Amino acid sequence: MTALRGIYIQTPTAMADRQQREVRFDPFGALVVNTANADGTYAPGGGPTDPAYTQTGYLPAGTDRSGTTNATANTSQQLAAANTTRRGLNIQNISANPIGINEFGGAAAIGTPGTYTIAAGGTINVRTNRAVTVVSGTASQPYTATEF
Repeated sequence: MTALRGIYIQTPTAMADRQQREVRFDPFGALVVNTANADGTYAPGGGPTDPAYTQTGYLPAGTDRSGTTNATANTSQQLAAANTTRRGLNIQNISANPIGINEFGGAAAIGTPGTYTIAAGGTINVRTNRAVTVVSGTASQPYTATEF
């Protein structure tokens, strides 16, 4: 089996008479291409009973990073520490006031370069492995965040 960024392809040396390619998504959401026989069985090395096909833990469970901004207005705080294995971080502002997100590892400050201002109800997807900070001009504003 060959893996290419979530696409799994079973590739026998040649297809026999009456074999066909089966294309589907597995339980983890990866696209799988198998070689199936006319009777519905799989060619050697080409199906879900093949040990090479079995996947575990393909998608991360996610880590809850939800919370509130600092109890002192306009004071930046860390939302998530630097994480070299992070693939992303989804953040939603569930407060009635804007919050600021800095994905570059520095202090967040609304209205300054490096800080994204997220309106009430707004979302942002952060794609960094650096520390992420959050701030609000109003104390203790709630947000929802999931790191994956």
